[in-house]
Amino acid sequence: MVSARELVISWGDTPHYWAWSSNPDSRFSEVANLRFVCWLDMRGKIETRLLSERTKYVAYLVFKLAGGYYGLETANAFVRFIDCESNDEAEERASVVSLSVQGPDENQSKRRVDGWMEIEMGNFFNNAGEDGDVEARLMEIRRLLAKGGLIVQGMEFRPE
Repeated sequence: MVSARELVISWGDTPHYWAWSSNPDSRFSEVANLRFVCWLDMRGKIETRLLSERTKYVAYLVFKLAGGYYGLETANAFVRFIDCESNDEAEERASVVSLSVQGPDENQSKRRVDGWMEIEMGNFFNNAGEDGDVEARLMEIRRLLAKGGLIVQGMEFRPE
């Protein structure tokens, strides 16, 4: 799992938009708390050489929703090999996911046994671990409506 601090989060270091705090339920010392943004964009990456060879993986955003969350009905998510596919190519095949219970049923978040929520961002096959970095990205940059109340623990890359 890649912690929230290791993610690239647009405006993640701007206290007006994101706050960093401890959370007793998190496996990491800090989580990212979305206060308010109109442009939601976060990326997490991992080196394929750190993963098992000849294995299919799924990337998940691990999060919670604060009371009074808003604007998180849908976002686009995708996974790509950084050296093999451009952002534009990956964005074209992005899937629509729902962080809240108010979005489309097929790609809705699910509660984990540890109390956090997760949403599938995409999958990939790690052949020989020689494909460089793989990146998972969640973004909602088209509908510039206010978003808030998202608590991010990190992104998890795990075998399917």
